[in-house]
Amino acid sequence: MQTGTFISDEDKLKVDGMLREAIAENFCDIELVETRYFRQYGSDTLELLIWKKGGISHSDCESVHNLASEELDKYEDAFASAYVLNVSSLGLDRKIVTDDDFRRALETEIECVGADKKKIHGILEGYDSQSVSVRVGEQIKKLQRNNLTKVQPYIRF
Repeated sequence: MQTGTFISDEDKLKVDGMLREAIAENFCDIELVETRYFRQYGSDTLELLIWKKGGISHSDCESVHNLASEELDKYEDAFASAYVLNVSSLGLDRKIVTDDDFRRALETEIECVGADKKKIHGILEGYDSQSVSVRVGEQIKKLQRNNLTKVQPYIRF
């Protein structure tokens, strides 16, 4: 979570928890991944990054925005100033870092870059705290997470 001055750290925790709960209760297939508070183009901004297996549509963003806007009205006093609410997907090229990122990336094509600069891409078959298993063709390659400098979705154009 990025820091902003238009809401206290204590209130951020309350708002984040409320938003996670509201989204989970109202959308069985959409997950709130990250909440960011920052200043952009002269405006305080609250940004929600959401995920859904198979991808996020414009309609998903709109639905979550409408729900979040309604729920945030209940926390109006927590914000020191007016803010812009943005809702978007994680983005195609978001790095895969945490266990939750790996969970969301299961069964998708990823690219791994090792400390030796070698690239491997294939289907993420599994992960644990120490390693990731990637199917490359007919082989499963087990890669140590601490030897990977970058893991991200593999994007084909």
